[in-house]
Amino acid sequence: MDLELPNEMIKQIIANYKKKVEYDYDRYHNKVKNDPEKMEERRERSRNHYHNNKEKKKEYYEKNKEKVRLQGLARYYKDEPDKLKQRYPLEYDLIVEYNLIPDPPNHDSPIPLTTSPSSLH
Repeated sequence: MDLELPNEMIKQIIANYKKKVEYDYDRYHNKVKNDPEKMEERRERSRNHYHNNKEKKKEYYEKNKEKVRLQGLARYYKDEPDKLKQRYPLEYDLIVEYNLIPDPPNHDSPIPLTTSPSSLH
C-alpha cells in the first residue's frame, strides 16, 4: 500500500497536532490542575491506593531489605569506593555483584596498557 501525502497536507497535520497539544496543555494547567473537585478526586484516589497497597510495599521492602541496605551504603560511599571496600569487604563484593557501583579496573593485569612499536616484536 503506497500512502504518500502532499507536503501541504503533512504541514496541516503537523499544525493540527501542535494546536491540540497546546490546547491540552493549557486546559490542564488552567482548568483541570487547580480545580478543587479534581484535586479532591486525585487525593482520594491516592489515599485509596496507599491504603490498598500497604502490604505490597511492606512485602517488597522485606524481600529486598538487604539490597536496599546495600544501595544506601553504595550511595554513601559513591565517591570513596576504597573506603567502602576497606570497611565492608563482604558488602562491597555484593554491591559490585548487584552493579550498584562499577567494579574498579584491575591495575595488576598482565595486559600492557600502552603498546610501543618495540613491544610488538
